[in-house]
Amino acid sequence: MNSEKLYSQLELSDARLREEKESKSEIICAFHEAVIVFKPNLTPQIINAQAKLMFAKYLDTQQHIQNVPLYKNKKATVRFDLHLWLSKLLAIPTDGSDTNTPTEVSVWLKDRETLKTTPLLLSAKPLLTPERNLKNLLLVVYDRTIHAQSDEQKRLMEAAFNSYHGQFITNEKGYITHPNDSFCTLTGLDAETLKSMTLTGWLDQQVSLKITTNEVLTTLLSTRFWSGEVELHPLPNVTYYAVLSISLLADEQFNIEHYVVNIQNITEIHEAQMAIEQMAYYDDLTGLANRRLAFEHLDLALKHHKRHGTFAALFFINLDRFKSINDAFGRKTGDALLKQVAKILKDSLREEDTIARVGGDEFLVLTQDKAFSKTQATQNAYHLAKKIAKHLNKNYHINETTLNSTTCIGITVFPFQEGDTAEDLMLYADLAMSAAKKRTNQKIYFYESSLSEIVIERRSLEHALTIADLDEQFELHYQAQIGPNGQLHGAESLIRWNHPELGTIPPNKFIPIAEEGRQILRLGDWILAKAFQQSKEWCQKQPDFNLSINISPIQFHEADFVQQTIKILNECGANPKNITLELTEGVLISDTQSALKKIEDLTKLGFNISIDDFGTGYSSLSYLQKLPIHELKIDKSFIFRVPESQDDIAIVESIISLARNKNLLIVAEGVETEQQADFLRQQPDDIIMQGYLFSEPCSKTEFEKFFSSAE
Repeated sequence: MNSEKLYSQLELSDARLREEKESKSEIICAFHEAVIVFKPNLTPQIINAQAKLMFAKYLDTQQHIQNVPLYKNKKATVRFDLHLWLSKLLAIPTDGSDTNTPTEVSVWLKDRETLKTTPLLLSAKPLLTPERNLKNLLLVVYDRTIHAQSDEQKRLMEAAFNSYHGQFITNEKGYITHPNDSFCTLTGLDAETLKSMTLTGWLDQQVSLKITTNEVLTTLLSTRFWSGEVELHPLPNVTYYAVLSISLLADEQFNIEHYVVNIQNITEIHEAQMAIEQMAYYDDLTGLANRRLAFEHLDLALKHHKRHGTFAALFFINLDRFKSINDAFGRKTGDALLKQVAKILKDSLREEDTIARVGGDEFLVLTQDKAFSKTQATQNAYHLAKKIAKHLNKNYHINETTLNSTTCIGITVFPFQEGDTAEDLMLYADLAMSAAKKRTNQKIYFYESSLSEIVIERRSLEHALTIADLDEQFELHYQAQIGPNGQLHGAESLIRWNHPELGTIPPNKFIPIAEEGRQILRLGDWILAKAFQQSKEWCQKQPDFNLSINISPIQFHEADFVQQTIKILNECGANPKNITLELTEGVLISDTQSALKKIEDLTKLGFNISIDDFGTGYSSLSYLQKLPIHELKIDKSFIFRVPESQDDIAIVESIISLARNKNLLIVAEGVETEQQADFLRQQPDDIIMQGYLFSEPCSKTEFEKFFSSAE
């Protein structure tokens, strides 16, 4: 009986133990974390479901975990020895230290198939008997993926929030709670001050919006986001340009939780854009509008006046003698003159009028007149033109130099005719200005339709020049140059154009067009070739015969002019010692060093260099000393009035004296009377004469008849 009772008690105890073990196992398996209970020999005794799920790939049949691929770093390059770490934990402190505190370490589990790493936290502690003997070792493994992502997101947010841009967050009531350092710096307000302000309070205090604050809030409530360019005023005299962005954060029931504000300082970008706009639309020298901006304003004004049936005026203003002033006194003086003219125009006109510099010395004025008749607009424009002319026609004091300048003003009242464009109006005003230049007194001219005929003719000539067969339509004429004793010294070659439909076209009509359209380059090479060939032919009869050839400034300033001249010379076989190249003073001014180099190269080749129209420019004396020239040509405008004009006699005698000191040959052109010839013969120097008194320009055949009779 006692045995049966004992056996029964044992069965109950065993049942309770099994129940307790199962209960503990159920509890362990119910954990969300991976739990492993090790025996003292580190053999797993209990592995819960989460641990099996986490380590299933790495457990063998005996459920050993030595082969679990754990690493000390995220890149999985430094292996973590789990068995060694657990072994160290088996040593029970003999000093009675507390063993209830788990030992923890962060590791990374690497999936051998995907190579993805998962952050884990290992927390282990020994389980002891009441006698402090080791019973088991408990290991809890925590998946730290969510925590790692949270930490990463936190670092990212901190980095973003502490960026260069100013940022802050508000609470649900709109009070600023988290201003970053950049925002404090940008606004000049410390964090404590900002935290006492609301979003709208700060906007009202420091921000200039292009819309109202209420409109910003309305947009936020409807779209939860607003962004726009603003002006920020941290101090009364300080302005920053910025992009302000505001986000509204709300829950599912649209209860506002936060506003997130970002402000980016774009002052440097704004200033750069302003500088680009300044370069694109404004003249660097004067600060006035340029042609592009003037054109846009004119285009808008034309559409406005057509729509409302009103009239206004466009002025084209040009300075007389500006090129001569610029050449004589230098570009700095010319620039200073233009600046003064620009200032006078600004002071003379209303602020709403458009003033533009559209060329070197050319200005446009677009008035804001709104006359209801063309007659009234014309009267208003005339009075304004006289006012402008009065203010501009004056002496200018620049760098201790007094300069006198007058203006020519061309005006078009618009709308002029149906179909006109802004470009047409500019052309009309330009044509009127050209007509004003020809007037001798008050140089103000209103555009009229007949002026457009000039443009049509000009375009026709330009097209004809472009397609012309040079050998068929052009020929050289020659005007004799006579020595003091009546002998033939040489001739000047002069281009003539005989168009099959337009007839004979004089050089003073087509040469400026050829130069402007650069057809002069093709024509100039043709002239050199024909003249070189003629020089070679005539020099075989008279070895000392000299042929002069005019060189266009456009042609002379080509970079390869000397090389091209040498090429043509070699092809023709002429002797450069019998050829004089005539240059105007103007070619020496625009690029002095390059011009001097070319002249030196030409003289080394054997060419004679002549300065044509000498005395008409400002820089003759200052540049004459530098030039390796052989001849001065007195302009016909000075010869025309001798010997009657004492002033012209003085000029001619001064030029002759100057040439004598430089040992230069003198040619006087425009000699038409015996009195003029006698005056020149009486001079102490031998002077070559050229003019209608001796010979008109004529063809090669006619000249050779004169040549034969002269011999």
